[in-house]
Order: sequence, then C-alpha cells, then structure tokens
Amino acid sequence: MAGLQTIIDYCNGMTINRRKVVGMQITRNEIPRLSTTPTKNPWKFQLDMPSSIRYSDARQLMEALDTLDRTGYQDITFSNNACLNWIFRYQGSLSASQLAGIRVNSFSGTSLILDNLPAVASSRVLFEANDLIQIGTHPYPFTSTTQVLRGTGSNVTVTTHRPNIISTIVDGNSLTVGNACQFRLFCPNMPVYKLVPGGAKYAAGGTLINNALLEWSDAFELYEYVGTS
Repeated sequence: MAGLQTIIDYCNGMTINRRKVVGMQITRNEIPRLSTTPTKNPWKFQLDMPSSIRYSDARQLMEALDTLDRTGYQDITFSNNACLNWIFRYQGSLSASQLAGIRVNSFSGTSLILDNLPAVASSRVLFEANDLIQIGTHPYPFTSTTQVLRGTGSNVTVTTHRPNIISTIVDGNSLTVGNACQFRLFCPNMPVYKLVPGGAKYAAGGTLINNALLEWSDAFELYEYVGTS
C-alpha cells in the first residue's frame, strides 16, 4: 500500500470539486454582483473510506500516511484501478500512437494550441468536453471545455478549464490524456485512524495475527499541490 494512491484505490465515495472562488454581494436594490478571485483553480477530492481494512494489511499504508502527514504530496493516477479508471477515460477517437505524436505549439491563458496533428479525417474527434490533458511531465491536468475536431488546419486550439499555471515554457511538449494523467495531491486534513475490534485473521498453526479494523476520523480531503507549478 502506498499512501494517497491507496486511499484513492480503496475509497467507496468520491466528491470532485474544481469550482472557482466566487464572491457575491447583494446591492440595496437586491441586484447580485459577482466577482471571481484569480486562483490556480486546484483540483479537490473528498474521499470516503470503508471501515473494512484490516490493521495487519494496512501497516505500510499507515506508515506512508504518517510520513506524508498534512504537507507531503504524492503523484497519483486513476489508470491502475479497474474500478476507477473509467472516471477520466479518454473520450476522443485517436489511437495511442496518434496521440503520442501531438505537440504543444503554445499555451497562453486558456488557449492550448496543438500542432503535429495526425493525418486523419477533419471530422475526427481529438477531445471531447471534460477530457483530461497533461502537458509533458507537469502533473497538473487540464480539461477540454468543448469538443475539439481535427479540422483541416495545421493546428487546433483547445480551450482549457483554467489558464496555464505552468511557470516554465511548454512549447514542444507531448501530451498525456485521459486516466493516464497524474495529479499531484496532498491531504491538509490527514485523518487519523482508530483500531476497532474485527477482521480476525489467523496464520498457519492458528496464531492470531489480526483482530482489528481501521476506522478513519474523517473523509480524506485531497488538494492539488500547485506550489511548484
């Protein structure tokens, strides 16, 4: 078991939140005024954990979480779990080899311009709305907000759900898409665990090696770590 990746793999409930920070003020004549605070719009996940994990099976997990504490981060993916990999599965129509050839031309604001496109029909779908796109080795997934077709030009523009938050030049970078994308996450609330009776397990010869299940003090609130983007 390996820390936050295991928490994602074992969770039995997931809330995904990437809403912007919005303030609202009601004027005296009851007209709402809205303002958006510029942020990096980090991904946030809230994960509910089952109370069925045996203590003896989770000691490596507990050590990993205690080592991370509330400040350490890990890179996680949804690709390695058959029960979860459908959540961010790529919805476009390109093959893996065709996707591998695409390169970033430029990325400014929410306009991600891609070139070195495959020679496919202009009606082929490169990305559907909500497809994840990771640039190079930077673990900060963006989503396409609309359907993107191949078209007939030498490049296409993908409108992303947030502006470019990567501080280095990304021109020429390749892409990772869908559930293969990585998220860099940390857990600022890091729940503690309680051992409760249950889950009896015996080794060969009848030696009791476990009689406790883990119960968590809270849901795991995972935030995208964007401090080094």
